[in-house]
Amino acid sequence: MDLIEVVHKIVQENVEAQKPTDLSIGTVTGTSPLTITTNANLPPIPEEIIILTKAVTDHKVPVYDATGETLLGEYMIKTGLAVGDKVLMLRCMRGQTYIVLSKL
Repeated sequence: MDLIEVVHKIVQENVEAQKPTDLSIGTVTGTSPLTITTNANLPPIPEEIIILTKAVTDHKVPVYDATGETLLGEYMIKTGLAVGDKVLMLRCMRGQTYIVLSKL
């Protein structure tokens, strides 16, 4: 093994040890404020460090006629979280932020 390969391996092992991001599964345990539990032995993740994607929030989408030119109104997509929902999350910065990607 030459020096470049050794340095490359050290860098890879260091990044892996830091786990800059990691997928995890959690359960919504509260909605106001939002809390998600990943492990019964750990405290719930507080709302302050949770980022929600559009896939897990209620949101409106525009509805157009068949020509696509005339706005007919808006349709509410109800995909918000409820207590008991299982969610797939991306843990970032060693657990300092969690991004909720989708419901399971």
